[in-house]
Amino acid sequence: MEKVFGPNKLSGTLLLSISLFIHFSNLGGLSIYALDEAKNATAALEMWQNQEWVVPTFNGEHRFDKPPLHYYFFILAYKLFGINEFAARFFPALFGFFSTWITYRFIKKNLGYQIACISLLVLSSSLHWYIQFHMAVPDPFLVFFMVAGMMLFFEWSKSGFRSKGHMLGTYACLALAVLTKGPVGLVLPSIALFAYSVLMQQLNGKRLKRIFHPLGLGLFILIALPWYILVAIQTNGLWLEEFFFKHNLGRFSAPMEGHGGGFWMTWIFVLAGILPFSFFLPQTIVHTLKYKTNKASTFALVCSGTIIIFFMLAGTKLPNYTVPSYPFLSIIIGNYLYHIIQKGKIKSLLVPCILLCILVLMLPFGIYFGLSMEQDLKVPKHILWLFMIVYPFLLIIPLAYWKSNIPSILHGVAASFMIIALVFFWFAFPIIDRQSPVSGAPIEMMSKENLYYFNNYNPAFSFYLQKPLVNLRTVKAPNQANGYLITRHQHLQDVNKLGLKYEMIHSKKYLFESPTCTILKLIPTSKE
Repeated sequence: MEKVFGPNKLSGTLLLSISLFIHFSNLGGLSIYALDEAKNATAALEMWQNQEWVVPTFNGEHRFDKPPLHYYFFILAYKLFGINEFAARFFPALFGFFSTWITYRFIKKNLGYQIACISLLVLSSSLHWYIQFHMAVPDPFLVFFMVAGMMLFFEWSKSGFRSKGHMLGTYACLALAVLTKGPVGLVLPSIALFAYSVLMQQLNGKRLKRIFHPLGLGLFILIALPWYILVAIQTNGLWLEEFFFKHNLGRFSAPMEGHGGGFWMTWIFVLAGILPFSFFLPQTIVHTLKYKTNKASTFALVCSGTIIIFFMLAGTKLPNYTVPSYPFLSIIIGNYLYHIIQKGKIKSLLVPCILLCILVLMLPFGIYFGLSMEQDLKVPKHILWLFMIVYPFLLIIPLAYWKSNIPSILHGVAASFMIIALVFFWFAFPIIDRQSPVSGAPIEMMSKENLYYFNNYNPAFSFYLQKPLVNLRTVKAPNQANGYLITRHQHLQDVNKLGLKYEMIHSKKYLFESPTCTILKLIPTSKE
């Protein structure tokens, strides 16, 4: 049987090391700018500053979006590394690597070393995977605890649900997932695990008693429930009402914040997210359905399918929602590709290889001209050349196909996108990031003065200024306000109606959005 990787077991260690490096690539070199990232990083900072461990806040107001587990990790990182971009993203990147590592270990145990390494190639070459774990948001923690809990359930099921260690691990992980992002951390895995158990005819009276063991249920309640009780008491039930009805049922039943779309949008996110190996996904699904070669691949198909279908049905569509499916998709793709290698079916790779080569050839031009269309964004031409560095690795694919060397094809595909990820994080995106309105603002000067906002402002300012901003509408005599006002250019007409005197010191369009950030130096008027 042809081996993809050497028998000395060093390939897995090397791939994990590369994955670890990319997960942490330039964590502190990119600003905290994205809306969700800025709000989460700032909410953790406020909890730490106020010694508030129950009710999350942003700019002094209750933040109902998510439970607090990720805030606690951010606070720990702030204590270790100071308040900066690296600290805010340290644990998300670490949990991204943990998710990769546990996936590799799971596959190695259940499908063997060769398939584990191929699957690791698949997962570790996804740029979208790394992007998600480069952000200070709760999703990295949800992905880890959800995936870990589901994989522990599979190991638990292999013992006939007798293993107390796997039982406690499953319940603990799902409880932590609930403490990270709410009901979805329990509901979604439960649907997948129930579907798999029914499909494999694993359920009967005795096993159901073992699954719903009082010790496991007690552990789940002990971990997940206390904080929800405390936040309900401290907010008179308001936090739970907002979180469950608006941010859970509301997001599932209807689009929120303009993030809608048909069911096909979910598949676009998935196919783009697991590039470059998404070109092998249709054949993979057919193969897994047709040849139920092992329980692990069937389990992975059920889990990934459940996650994707669940969010196909949801009203709100976002690329990060389906990221928990990526480890399971990597399992079935790795299993399929190993089958192709063993059977020597080189011709079945022809169309995917051609499409991949075309994609990689066109990618630098697509990125350059796509960015160039953004108003006021200066895109240097060397971004085009930066991504062309991947072209020599691209040559591996047709040469390997010509020689019928399938392992080398896979290595070439993965290497191409790993290089793209490194170029993206270290060279290309920092050029764009430096043009954000927050990066160009006089943060140090502003932090020493009173701060106000009118209607809307970018939450990244709260993270960098590290102090609350006062809503100018709540000020009794706004024309007497002294300090800086952050707003949008579209609101200047309403600001002028307040009779303010000011000097405009900064105006910059948001990255990839239409509003323009405007900062005004307020000049108090004389009292009559």
